[in-house]
Amino acid sequence: MINEISDYLYSFKNKVMEAEDIVKTCEDKILNYSMYLEEQGFKKDYEENFFTILGYSYRLEDNKQRLFYTFQEAIYAIDLDKLMRNEDSLKLNTIVYILVLNLIIKEYKTSEVNQLEKRKALDTYKIVQQRQAKENQKYHMYQN
Repeated sequence: MINEISDYLYSFKNKVMEAEDIVKTCEDKILNYSMYLEEQGFKKDYEENFFTILGYSYRLEDNKQRLFYTFQEAIYAIDLDKLMRNEDSLKLNTIVYILVLNLIIKEYKTSEVNQLEKRKALDTYKIVQQRQAKENQKYHMYQN
């Protein structure tokens, strides 16, 4: 099923769709895939990754932009994983992006944001960014 989901996202590789088109074209499939992934326990297994990508998407306040850019990022990530033949990353990106896209579509349609999830996503994203900054600092120390 993961391959089916990644192939579905990958099928949009050469298309640019606005938020409304994404909702019209993809909402049902994304919802069904998301429900399957949640039933299989993938949301729990990939919770930190889910909140990291969701936190990254919250950099954009506008729902339309958040949906558009996250959809494009999902396609790009899957394309890159396929090119690199990185099966582990392909699985991770497929799962996480479908779950995040499902949530963003719900927010887009209802204009309601789950503030608890948003806070957790922003906090998770911040922690990941701080970790990355520390790693970069170590790297730069070795360069001097």
